[in-house]
Amino acid sequence: MTPKLASVIIPTYNRSDKLALVLEALSKQSLPPDKYETLVVDNHSRDNTKETVQQCIQRFPGLNIRYLFEEKQGLNFARNLGVLQAQADVLVFLDDDAIPETGWLQALLSVYDDPKIGCVGGKITPGFPKGTRLPRWLSPIFNGYFSGFDPGGNQNKELTENKYFPYGANISFKKEAIISAGFFNPKLDRCGGNLVAGGETEMCLKIRRLGWKIFYTPHASVLHLISPNRLTRKYFIDHAKGEGITMALIDRSLCNNTVTYQQASHYLHGMVKYGKMLLSTMREEDKRFYYYLRVRVYSVALLYWVRLLVLGPRQGN
Repeated sequence: MTPKLASVIIPTYNRSDKLALVLEALSKQSLPPDKYETLVVDNHSRDNTKETVQQCIQRFPGLNIRYLFEEKQGLNFARNLGVLQAQADVLVFLDDDAIPETGWLQALLSVYDDPKIGCVGGKITPGFPKGTRLPRWLSPIFNGYFSGFDPGGNQNKELTENKYFPYGANISFKKEAIISAGFFNPKLDRCGGNLVAGGETEMCLKIRRLGWKIFYTPHASVLHLISPNRLTRKYFIDHAKGEGITMALIDRSLCNNTVTYQQASHYLHGMVKYGKMLLSTMREEDKRFYYYLRVRVYSVALLYWVRLLVLGPRQGN
């Protein structure tokens, strides 16, 4: 058996139609198919995901697809099953609605030329539904809410700032780095309709503390397919709430599961900072809504911090 350079892990939940498009794009990679494997981790879907994967196994026999089933709902349960089952040293995580370009996988792997590189992420471009009229206020400033990621530049570069860590729709790790950090935290990230997220962000923070480097390459690009339900103000407001809770949970996790007054101070500073920006951009519809959302994120984080301080975490957190 030819040693695998990469294991592509696709956690999936009720997106069989988009999953088929992702697997088709994977079958067209420039990297020879015997150099990587594809693990589809069904996170207890209720649609025809299993049948779709079986059909794709027949359609793309060279793709080395393996179907895995994770009964426990939660993105990080699915990710961790993929980690345990993967045969390669580099684990590449791809969303079930992210379409990779032909040279995507080869570009990611080419960055691992330094043994201390533990994570490489790529460019993510939001792909809006054809024929859909976008809201007037929707400008590129909101791309992050669609997992859009492009820190700029045409060269590979190391990422050292927390706000520029790669997003989970297009990210890879050394298997050794994930294991050394204790796997993905099941208390964080997507579970059904829950918008708490941040498993890959916490992983990046943990492995960097352990001395691993984190890189970005603009040459490993995916198109992230955006569903119409994500184009409403309600989605953004709910997303901001999830982001605020995530912020508080990650900060607590990285401080040995304790809450500190320094965390509260950070949240207050964020509220004031973005509150001032909101007041200065009241006549610009896109920025007004964007800065309102940032204020909401830090407000929710502070409120959840108070809850953690007084009552402790909810069960499961």
